[in-house]
Amino acid sequence: MSSTLTGLWPEIAVWMLLAAALAAGWAGWRATAMPFLAAAMVSGWWLGSLGVPALLIFPACLAAASRLPAIPARFRPAGHAVLILACLAFSLGLVPGLGRLTVAADVLTGPQSVPFRYSLGTGKPLAFFLLLFALPGLLDRPQDPDAKRTGAAAILLAGLFATALAAGMIRWELSVPDWLPFFCLGNLLLTCLPEEAFFRGYVQRGLSHRLGIWPALAVSAALFGLAHIGGGPLLALFAGLAGLAYGAAFQFGGGLGCAVLFHFGFNLAHLLLFTYPAAAP
Repeated sequence: MSSTLTGLWPEIAVWMLLAAALAAGWAGWRATAMPFLAAAMVSGWWLGSLGVPALLIFPACLAAASRLPAIPARFRPAGHAVLILACLAFSLGLVPGLGRLTVAADVLTGPQSVPFRYSLGTGKPLAFFLLLFALPGLLDRPQDPDAKRTGAAAILLAGLFATALAAGMIRWELSVPDWLPFFCLGNLLLTCLPEEAFFRGYVQRGLSHRLGIWPALAVSAALFGLAHIGGGPLLALFAGLAGLAYGAAFQFGGGLGCAVLFHFGFNLAHLLLFTYPAAAP
């Protein structure tokens, strides 16, 4: 850790401010989140982590997103289409000026694992704030918790690990990397929270009002799997099945918070207990 991140602590502070803003937004404290978000963006620009285009584009998108609930109903589908495109543009790093911080480059979590790079990005967190301001009910629970169905979602995730082990995609390998604190903070707030906000809080919740609970859950899971197609069809399949579990946790376990914790718990267990991100040939 020390050799990888020497001299990067000022830049890391930018991501800590961003994480504080995300935590406040997740808690429903939008007014509290905004000073942290503004400080993260200004300090990111000062340190060169964020470019001027992103600094100009994001506030404009945020202002437009906050107006979505108030626009006439006949224009709302177009507004949602623009919101989806904006979220995708930020999440995929298509907006110029978005920064990334490499935490670990070409590292091995263990002798049986393949090397990989871990970095923190600003795009997905900014997309989360677009959703938070565009959707007043983003943090609401869909329904009262159902312990049996939530437990079934947890069993499905355990079954995915068992299947991946049997297929040789991963192997048992205990590891506690020295960059674990950055992984926990970054994966929880900068990855899992924005992804679950989009796929479950936005897509699944919105479709459930039109298609019903189970079709909406299936569609959101399929889209989540498709988002991982860059890792190959098998990874997309496993991601889609994991998306079913996250969707069930969202619907029956208590809303966005439960889905985020299921997602993060699955990722953390993968890192600590198995070869990560995959087993070496």
